[in-house]
Amino acid sequence: MSDKQIREHTAEEKMNAGSAWMSAASILSRVLGVIYIIPWMAWMGEPQVANEANALFNIGYKWYAIFIAIAIAGVPGAISKQIANYNARGEYWTARRLFKSGLILMAISGVVSAALLWILAPQLASNTPARSLDYAVTVIRSLVPALAIIPILSILRGFFQGHQDMKPSAISQILEQLFRVIYMLVAVYIIRMTLNGSMVNAVAQSTFAAFIGAVVAIGSLGYYFIKNRSEYQIPANHVDTISVSTWSLLKEIIKVAIPFIIAGAAIEVSQLIDTNTFIPIMERVSDLSHSALINEYAVFSANANKLVTVVISLAIAISSVSIPVLSSTYTNELTHQVRKSRQEWPETIALVTHNIQLFAIVMLPSALGMAAVARPLYTMIYPYDPSGTWFLQLSSIMAIAMGLFNVLVNNMQAMDYQKDAILGMVIGMVAKLALQYPLLALFGTSGAMISSIIGFGLMSVYYLIRIRVILDFPYGQLLQKLRTIILSAIIMAVVAYIAHWAVRLAIPDPNKIGSLISVAIVGIIGAWTYLLLGLRYQFLDLVLGNKAVMLRRLLGVTTYDEKYARR
Repeated sequence: MSDKQIREHTAEEKMNAGSAWMSAASILSRVLGVIYIIPWMAWMGEPQVANEANALFNIGYKWYAIFIAIAIAGVPGAISKQIANYNARGEYWTARRLFKSGLILMAISGVVSAALLWILAPQLASNTPARSLDYAVTVIRSLVPALAIIPILSILRGFFQGHQDMKPSAISQILEQLFRVIYMLVAVYIIRMTLNGSMVNAVAQSTFAAFIGAVVAIGSLGYYFIKNRSEYQIPANHVDTISVSTWSLLKEIIKVAIPFIIAGAAIEVSQLIDTNTFIPIMERVSDLSHSALINEYAVFSANANKLVTVVISLAIAISSVSIPVLSSTYTNELTHQVRKSRQEWPETIALVTHNIQLFAIVMLPSALGMAAVARPLYTMIYPYDPSGTWFLQLSSIMAIAMGLFNVLVNNMQAMDYQKDAILGMVIGMVAKLALQYPLLALFGTSGAMISSIIGFGLMSVYYLIRIRVILDFPYGQLLQKLRTIILSAIIMAVVAYIAHWAVRLAIPDPNKIGSLISVAIVGIIGAWTYLLLGLRYQFLDLVLGNKAVMLRRLLGVTTYDEKYARR
């Protein structure tokens, strides 16, 4: 292999390993975040009370997510990117000083943002779909302690990711969610089942659990840093070739971070648009009562959204891994001036292609599979609701658009095209806001999700056009590689949907046990179908490597090329 091929292979291996760790962590933490809903909703009380509790929980988290985005201000992503950038250039002390400066900045930002969230809670709660202003204020303020320390947690994760070591971040994410869920369920059981306390107090303790999870996660990252500190040590005799002042480093962090917050907050902003416009618009264009609208909001924005975040988290995991790897590769090519013709950025193009392929391999079957089993999946977690099935199916399609946006915007930022990243986000959010009223009027509640699909679709199209211009990207070659992945995902979804209808003949009534059995059977059939297609058309080799060859031999699967050659 040539030096260039070795570098490409090594970078792709790092991306695969990092994606595996972060995807596994995202799946486990999100699955925990879905499973807890079953006892949580049951302990909250009657279905309508439970839905209201979930909507209240969702209201608190929407504003919390926005303030987290402001408090963090994209600094962890910027730190991850710049540490990888400086390390690639051999400026190790500068990278370390950058991290320390960012840590101080995040500690201050966390305290200030937490104070603002407490003070502004009444104003923030005023337009939300809550039954009482006091309810929403209580829940929002319960998230203040978590907001104070989450920025520190995030920048610690950025340090490890900047060194392309994803394991500590992944394990901290799992532990954070595990202890959050444990505290949440214990608190809700005691308040609702033992003390017969109020629904609002139970929700407030559920949201406060974010603080407990964050403390545990910070502790786990500290443990990994101490355990592996030799890997992060800089040789005593090493001297950087550049000298950058602390003030310059802080300005650099802010300069790189601002685009990360603006572009990275797109999903939260779109959900906030729904939170603050859904009921005011629907009260004008529909005949539904206020209570019915609260229930509709809970079903599509809280219930369905919580399930869909499992799928979206996969794209976020892949995109977060790509930032330091792609940044390092792009910086190396830029530094060495490997720019000649159409293939002027060969290693960067290879990584962007690899990144989009990983996204398609993981995201498409996950989203389409969720759409296929939407009815039993929704009923397994929540009380049966016919509209819940449709909202979950539509949200699954929305997840693909959101996931692609996440991957592409992080590619843009890894290559230092921050203005393009921001402009794309602005285009999408303006479209979402402009279409919200007419689409809600035309399609009812579904209009909120359709406007999000269009908004994130426009963002992705813009980024694809810019990547084409920047890298002279060969989309023809990419589409050839994606063709079998897309077809296989569609075939899998069709098979899963047919299997679901067959299972419904045996288990016709919507109930939790029947839904669990249906999801398990259809899930196995769908996964098996996709595995066989992936092995036959060899696109799973990208993820499994040599294990794919072993699986083909074990299962007796021939590749498409082998079968064609025998004719």
